Amino acid sequence: MSRKVHPQRITRVALGIRAQDLRTLVRKAWWARRWIAAIEALRLGPRLGRGRQYAVSGQVTDLGFAGPHVSASITGSRPQPYEVTLDFTPLGPTAAARITAWMKARPKLLARLATGDLPMELEGAFAGEGCPLFPVAGVRPPYDVRMTCSCPDWAKPCKHIAAVLFLLGEEVTRRPLTLLALRGLDVDSLFPPDTARKKARTLELSAPLDMFTGVGDGGAAAFLKRLGPVPLWRGVSRCTETLEHMAMRQRPVAEAAAEGRSIDLSMK
Repeated sequence: MSRKVHPQRITRVALGIRAQDLRTLVRKAWWARRWIAAIEALRLGPRLGRGRQYAVSGQVTDLGFAGPHVSASITGSRPQPYEVTLDFTPLGPTAAARITAWMKARPKLLARLATGDLPMELEGAFAGEGCPLFPVAGVRPPYDVRMTCSCPDWAKPCKHIAAVLFLLGEEVTRRPLTLLALRGLDVDSLFPPDTARKKARTLELSAPLDMFTGVGDGGAAAFLKRLGPVPLWRGVSRCTETLEHMAMRQRPVAEAAAEGRSIDLSMK
């Protein structure tokens, strides 16, 4: 009896976007847990683990958002990258106007959104308009997110789509306003210019000098710990580890310059 032999496929190495904190997403904010639960509800089987590995190893080389539309390129075993598109079901114009007016009438809710928090009542507000805030999957397609991939896998969602969903989960965890944008809401219209949202962004990037203490003492600096995982990071090691290494290298140089000593740029 003859057996059909399939050639072994080896995934090509890609220095793409690496997921930084997938293991701890379920221990973070409630909306991060809901996002992971939504991915698991797709019932991907082994493709779920493969997609997670693709996200961690940096196989996603390009990822872009344009409202409800998400596009990505993933390096696999073939020379040409696979193209993935996700189209989330958006709010209708009337529903979007009602949600926007409802949010603007609640300054405290907007203030929480500006500081990176997602109030739970938003999920109920979206559900009341017939549009889920998080991806919804039934036992079988169609889902409320239209997913396509150029790979030959007959099963959709495939591991490439799963990888993109995992990376989106990290972005949603860090910036929950992404959830609103994926449902077609104009996020910028919620906040007038020179509001607390703009000030909050400035505060996130500024740090007092005393936060740099402890960099050279064998532990991560406080300001690096506050950064947390950075989504869409392309480095081989984690972003915080890379920044800590850079900070440890620059500290002796800065001290030598402050004391008027000669600077050895070969310090490691």
